[in-house]
Amino acid sequence: MTSIMSFEDRGRSFETKFAMDEEIAFKIKAKTTHLVAQWAAERLSLDQHQSAKFVAELDSLVLVDKGQSLVKERLLADFSSNQLDISENALERLFLLKHQMAAKLILKTASA
Repeated sequence: MTSIMSFEDRGRSFETKFAMDEEIAFKIKAKTTHLVAQWAAERLSLDQHQSAKFVAELDSLVLVDKGQSLVKERLLADFSSNQLDISENALERLFLLKHQMAAKLILKTASA
């Protein structure tokens, strides 16, 4: 009976860890998008109100399937319409950099 209970406990433990890992991954993805959106709002010279609205719009895309692709498309379009030059490659590198920053922030808070 002990081995059955420990097997069930082990299963619950894996499920709990999986759920926690998924939550952390989502938080990192959301924070990454938020940091990129803030960066972009600054480059687009948006005022405080416009910036907050812009960041909130991009933040909401994280909830959509393929949200980061939509964020990238939106940023490329916004930069282009404002005569600002950014390549897809540079945008991808920006996302990687902001992802590293977000991971450090989220993991630091998760371990505290």
